[in-house]
Amino acid sequence: MTNEMEQTVKEKPSIFGMIMSPGEQFNRIRENPKIFVALLIVTALSIIGSTLMVTGFDPTTDPNLAGMSEDELMFVTMGAQIVLILTGLLSPVITVLVLSVIHIIVAKMTQSTVSFKQLFSMNSYIYMISALSFLLNGLVTLFVGGNNEIYFTSINSIIGAEGAFGAFLNYIEIFTIWKIIITALGLQIVARFSKTLSWSIVIVIFVIMVIFSMVTSGLSSMVGV
Repeated sequence: MTNEMEQTVKEKPSIFGMIMSPGEQFNRIRENPKIFVALLIVTALSIIGSTLMVTGFDPTTDPNLAGMSEDELMFVTMGAQIVLILTGLLSPVITVLVLSVIHIIVAKMTQSTVSFKQLFSMNSYIYMISALSFLLNGLVTLFVGGNNEIYFTSINSIIGAEGAFGAFLNYIEIFTIWKIIITALGLQIVARFSKTLSWSIVIVIFVIMVIFSMVTSGLSSMVGV
């Protein structure tokens, strides 16, 4: 009986279980944090999604590129391909690392007993939501076309705003909202943070990311990039 209970407690979390049963996966992560397989899967999905977005992107449909010669369009397309593929490759590791560092700092300040490995594992599994966003938007871009800088799942896909306002609308996106909710739940279960603290952390990080994106997009629009 004891062995069966111990086996249940140490059951491995499922990366795809994050979609339907995130609470159960977070409990497993707290007891048995795993990293490598989850990070490998989300990175692979992100690369596939980025590649699909690159394949489906048609530079001739972008009004900002109007008037460019064929050679210039080819150069811009190659640059976009490299950036998107590198984003798919590096974004999971960098994002998970940065978020885990922020979370462990808060954990130390609040005297939480959660370990960095637990937080890194939690954020690796949560990134599955972002990977699905990459994949879905990549498929839409491939079959329907469109601007690879505007996610089909964001409000900006309807409005089509540019600059700082466009960057803001890009963040009002189904998967981003889903990820915020899941992260707040994960911090409550894995780190044992209070509900108020968990939501405060995810909202503050979200606001900072939105402001940063708006500022950079606004500056890019001002210089015509």
